[in-house]
Amino acid sequence: MFRSVCVLFLFPLLVACVREEPTQSLRFVDVAQTAGLDFVHYNGAQGDYFYVETFGSGAAFLDYDGDGWQDIYLVNSTYLTGLAPEPLPTDKLYRNRGDGRFDAASGSGDSGYGTGVAAADWDNDGDQDLYVTRFGANALYRNDAGKFADGDSAKRAGVDDGRWGASCGFLDYDLDGDLDLFVANYVDFTTANNIICKRGDIRTYCDPDEYGPTSDLLYRNDGQSQFTDITYEAGITLEGPGLGVAFSDYDWDGDTDIYVANDGTLNFLYENRQTHFVETGLTAGGRYNQDGRAEASMGVDFGDWDNDGNQDLFVTNFAHETNTLYHNDGQGQFADISADVGLFEPSYNPLGFGTKFLDVDLDGDLDLFVANGHVLDIVEQIDSTLSYAQTNQILRNEANAWDAVSTEPNPRKFVDISPTLGPSFATPNVGRGAALADYDNDGDLDLLICAVASPARLLRNDIDKQNHWLLVELVGRQQRDAIGTLVAVTAGGHRQVRERQSGSSYLSSHDHRLHFGLGAVARVDMEVRWPDGTVQTLADVAADQILRLVQP
Repeated sequence: MFRSVCVLFLFPLLVACVREEPTQSLRFVDVAQTAGLDFVHYNGAQGDYFYVETFGSGAAFLDYDGDGWQDIYLVNSTYLTGLAPEPLPTDKLYRNRGDGRFDAASGSGDSGYGTGVAAADWDNDGDQDLYVTRFGANALYRNDAGKFADGDSAKRAGVDDGRWGASCGFLDYDLDGDLDLFVANYVDFTTANNIICKRGDIRTYCDPDEYGPTSDLLYRNDGQSQFTDITYEAGITLEGPGLGVAFSDYDWDGDTDIYVANDGTLNFLYENRQTHFVETGLTAGGRYNQDGRAEASMGVDFGDWDNDGNQDLFVTNFAHETNTLYHNDGQGQFADISADVGLFEPSYNPLGFGTKFLDVDLDGDLDLFVANGHVLDIVEQIDSTLSYAQTNQILRNEANAWDAVSTEPNPRKFVDISPTLGPSFATPNVGRGAALADYDNDGDLDLLICAVASPARLLRNDIDKQNHWLLVELVGRQQRDAIGTLVAVTAGGHRQVRERQSGSSYLSSHDHRLHFGLGAVARVDMEVRWPDGTVQTLADVAADQILRLVQP
């Protein structure tokens, strides 16, 4: 039965059509202050140029109290030497009141040097827990009916690794019904081995190759609140300066694979063989760009940008490298098509970090968001074409050029529409983590952006909605988060596939609900493949609703 299910997803309906979308305006407004988000990132910089100060932090959207509204967790860093600042910087949890405002909530006020975060119900008790990576021992917060246990849970659970942790995420790699944990680690830097680096005569931050790479980590969830480090026995054996991590069943064999974005070295594509992983980036693609060069990769996301039913891969990279879009051909192979789809020019100067596929205009195809910001605070003195603070970007997928029957290379293009989106996209920041959610439950997707030593920004999507949408919340029978579920929606002769996964972007975690833009279509048919391979179909589903699906 499982193989026949794969066929249904691998060969979506191919219908040549050009959709007439209603004209609508699109604008984002930064509402962080008025919404009650008073978070300011602190990187601890006091003139020592510790490498970790450039790293920034991430954020998570999660419904920690189960009221149907996406709450916010923002990761902060702290001081490294000298006197402690007053008040001491901490992570912050904000409760969504449901009226456009957030209240500061008690619990999980971590005061370590935080970096990344992932939210998931790893103990299958019905609420969202938190895992926070750090420069130092990581923290695990267990949610008990809306109250978080202290970060010592990580030590008791066996996931308190003390290296420089970066992005992380949960997956059920062995399909046993509980969530395992993957952590990307960066480089072997400590304050004790800090190197003095200069550009000319100017002191600044070092490059990652000044420090040795480290290994990533895979923890198997053994139940009973315990994890076991199975990194090497599972085949996760390569070392690299890991930053971003994303998960997908990209090869349609029923299990979750792993992609790690490395900073300046070859990226890793770990194919899940059920009992172990094999790194296949050399043969399957995704290790390096079309010129055969490794890039300094930061953020990453999987998404079906061309609606062919296959999960493609987008990676943000360093300035003067361009970001990279790898097309999945449905046979387990990725090809760099960045030049063909218009990504070179808009991504050549920016240094991209957090990123997500999203249907920003609800027209039925996936656009791209990128948070930008350089790592060198003196970069303007080195290269007048670059800047430290940079504007963020929305790259719109120009779908109307697509003919789904064509056998020629896909003629779709991405167009940078950021200058049209209002002041929030004209204001530069030193962008790092970025999280995606429909925090106000109005059917469009909003953005939460973290920046180095700066306030967080909450960008509300104020699109003049004429297009329709659907938001799908999944509840699994055995694994409650239903991570690994595939949902296909057919609307107006067009088919979209979304995958419920953890991780992606940079250091961040996102609204777990799957979002579909539907254009002018008001009713859809749905097909759901749950993680255990069972299939559920729904016909004539009304648009413009938050649909909760419980696995039968």
